Amino acid sequence: MKLIDPNEKYLDGYKQAYLMSLEMIRQGKMKEHDIMFVDPDKEDVIKKLYDHRDSSKLKEGYVLSYDYFLVDKQNFLGRISIRLDLTEKLLKFGGNIGYGINPKFWNRGYGNEILKLGLEKAKELGMKKVLITCDDDNIASAKIIEKNGGALENIVKNNIDGEEILTRRYWIVL
Repeated sequence: MKLIDPNEKYLDGYKQAYLMSLEMIRQGKMKEHDIMFVDPDKEDVIKKLYDHRDSSKLKEGYVLSYDYFLVDKQNFLGRISIRLDLTEKLLKFGGNIGYGINPKFWNRGYGNEILKLGLEKAKELGMKKVLITCDDDNIASAKIIEKNGGALENIVKNNIDGEEILTRRYWIVL
């Protein structure tokens, strides 16, 4: 299992992750603001993720980021985004690193693996410390962050799509 640059070979698995995430949202097992995948039938996912690496192609309010796919020999397992800077908004919600695992592969340790590998990539990109956030009620994510050295700074209130959300803010020194 490894992190690779976005690759069309894994788009079918990416689409499966997107569709399964929508189903998890419908079932109440995932929150809409936590989805890390976009509809590959409506957007050129590979181009979009590579555009995140080019400051001339960023939308206003966005920061440079490097996106990677977590894959094994044949499966797309998840996606991680490493944001090089923090806006005021990212300081409260989102942080430097966001990741998502295809729900088909939940509860198999891939969340821990993608974060571990992502922290190595962040260090390679010259980062010294990173902020990672998760919903206060997302115990699985909190455990993954803490297992990877996350030190809880605080819990803040955020308004996401009109809903008040408590967000845990963790720092990891690389």
